[in-house]
Amino acid sequence: MSPIRPLVPDDLAAVAAIYADFDGRSRSEVPRLVEYFERAVLADPAADPEIPSLVYEDRGDGVVGAIFSHVRRFTDGERPVRIAFSGPLLARPDHRRRGVGALLLRRYLAGAQDVTATDGAVDEVQAMWQGLGGSTHAAASVGWGRVLAPAGFVAGGLARKLGERNGPAPGAPLLAKVDARASGRLLPAAPPGSVSELTPHALIDLLPRLKRQLSLRPAYDERYLDWLFSELAVARVPGDPVRRMVFDGDGRPAGSYVMFVAPGGIAQVVQVAAVGDDVAMTFDHMVRDAAARGAVEIRGRVETHLLAHLRRMRCRMIPTEWTLVHSDDPALLATILSGRALFTRLDGEWWMQPHTRRPVASAGQSARG
Repeated sequence: MSPIRPLVPDDLAAVAAIYADFDGRSRSEVPRLVEYFERAVLADPAADPEIPSLVYEDRGDGVVGAIFSHVRRFTDGERPVRIAFSGPLLARPDHRRRGVGALLLRRYLAGAQDVTATDGAVDEVQAMWQGLGGSTHAAASVGWGRVLAPAGFVAGGLARKLGERNGPAPGAPLLAKVDARASGRLLPAAPPGSVSELTPHALIDLLPRLKRQLSLRPAYDERYLDWLFSELAVARVPGDPVRRMVFDGDGRPAGSYVMFVAPGGIAQVVQVAAVGDDVAMTFDHMVRDAAARGAVEIRGRVETHLLAHLRRMRCRMIPTEWTLVHSDDPALLATILSGRALFTRLDGEWWMQPHTRRPVASAGQSARG
């Protein structure tokens, strides 16, 4: 009998304990981690019994490893596609040398999904994927950034080095004056059009408009987006989630964006849904929105449909986590790697870090909590 089997609810306490040890947390947090996994994994409306989370069960030691499964529905033209995002991948320290993680990943890659992906991989996991026939999504493994408030950015970095993570940066009023003068040069000119709250219905209506240039795109429904937006509200990412729909001067839907904004800190972009000339309008509204909410820098992951505007904006490239993909379908793999897909962090596990509390955003905080 194989030691690898689908995860069941009774496994969550053991898996949460492995995660707590892996992440350097107190065992007192295990019950709340169990609650998180129940809500974010088992209660996910997109969960698919054909592509379950997996555990590795040792006869003598019980559950000693796990890999979580986050299934997302996409459409390639008119063809339904299931993309399975993996993570986290866990193994008890005393079983890692036995290759528990690699065995779990190999089994997961052989599942019923059309594509397997991860967008939060470290070097060790990237090497494991490559060894099992996976591909590195080169563009999506690079981040971009643009400073919005240079004085606040420098002060926040200094505060972070000094270990001061709470409260306003020293000399905040003076810094604000310096940044107010700099904003005219650093921020894009006010774009045409308007913005409003992004609702599930509006996002569902927008995506088919992108299919000419992005043939592979999410196939959302309202039930899933209601769950997704509620999870964003409590995600372990510093700052508050911001969801906006962008309209051009004639009231036509032009695009949308989703980001986390930490006043005095970083705005982390998880999705920009727009193509062609609408990218500039959507992107510029987003940058000005982040600045108006007090972010000192805006960051995101490189997506091919954004690349031309990132270059025009002279955004700097920065290190980020590996984005990895695996598929036995060469055409699907080519669609993703060539950038003909709306394949963003909103659909992956990058922001879905297991948590027991909401992080407090503070000046100088520049990444996930």
